[in-house]
Amino acid sequence: GYRKKTCYMTAVPAHCLQVVYDEGPLYVFSPTEELRKRWIHQLKSVIRYNSDLVQKYHPCFWIDGQYLCCSQTAKNAMGCKILESRNGSLKAGRSHRKTKKPLPPTPEEDTMVMKPLPPEPAPSAAGEMKKVVALYNYVPMNVQDLQLQKGEEYLILEESHLPWWKARDKNGREGYIPSNYVTETSNSLEIYEWYSKNITRSQAEQLLKQEGKEGGFIVRDSTSKTGKYTVSVYAKSAVDPQGMIRHYVVCCTPQNQYYLAARNCLVNDQGIVKVSDFGLSRYVLDDEYTSSMGSKFPVRWSPPEVLLYSKFSSKSDVWSFGVLMWEVYSLGKMPYERFNNSETTEHVIQGLRLYRPQQASERVYAIMYSCWHEKAEERPTFTALLGSIVDITDEEP
Repeated sequence: GYRKKTCYMTAVPAHCLQVVYDEGPLYVFSPTEELRKRWIHQLKSVIRYNSDLVQKYHPCFWIDGQYLCCSQTAKNAMGCKILESRNGSLKAGRSHRKTKKPLPPTPEEDTMVMKPLPPEPAPSAAGEMKKVVALYNYVPMNVQDLQLQKGEEYLILEESHLPWWKARDKNGREGYIPSNYVTETSNSLEIYEWYSKNITRSQAEQLLKQEGKEGGFIVRDSTSKTGKYTVSVYAKSAVDPQGMIRHYVVCCTPQNQYYLAARNCLVNDQGIVKVSDFGLSRYVLDDEYTSSMGSKFPVRWSPPEVLLYSKFSSKSDVWSFGVLMWEVYSLGKMPYERFNNSETTEHVIQGLRLYRPQQASERVYAIMYSCWHEKAEERPTFTALLGSIVDITDEEP
């Protein structure tokens, strides 16, 4: 029989030219060299004002899903040969992003009024590379683009091709990124979700009331004092069912240190400050306080006085610790696993307690059980619990 043969043309024929689009190249074959030159002259006249011209091309054809010159499989892949100028010397060698598409809208711009791009930044000092932080995730639209991950840092290699910047990620990958998706690390407030740069006082109040979360806050640029920040905080109110919004100006010293009134701050063990209002704080007397209306608590870890009266104390924490011990020795089982929350509440109030897990000895279970005394004052302190646990660990293998 006959065997079908395919003939490939690897050499580019004479009188040929390429017109490169974002989607790939268009091959044009001219009957004469003179006509080819006329076509090239006319095309150059049309694109003479384009600033986004490619500097590389593929000298061989795209056949069977790849370029014969470099074996790249993406039809819109960057060229493998640098374009030479008329006198034979190489051009500047600066690669450009092969697209004239505008910048993509940021996620915020999908729901807000479009805002202009930031002004062109001043050129960096010699030898210094600008560091930026991604404000949003960005999925490349072009093979020359670089993927952005929100919160990650990137080095800017080239800014001359605005509004797209050439950047490098922490893994050494390089590509183009939209300049409105990043911010300089020196202005990194914008990477935080609680910072809203250009919103008014009334817009901040509306957003906080929609969320309705006590202690929720927004940091924004002050509309009355240029260069300063305002913290808008939501607090529940007995007078207004929609809650109240308090606005605090953040003061800055000449050393760029920021100060807030201490009464509005909560500081954790790591030194992180949480801005709050009186709605987040409680004045504790006799180691006891009552939960505010609407507060939620874990039913299966709560003692009778919490289930009945929403009264919390260190002794209610001791009860919860006993349940935690039970979880550890039961290898992670759900407390009161056969009951729903309402049934659990009823049984705990009636005196039901968790059974001894198979992994727990009688002495270990006795410690757990002592945490579940119906009367809060009869439960051990955490100091006493620590002593009992240390005694067991010293005696048991």
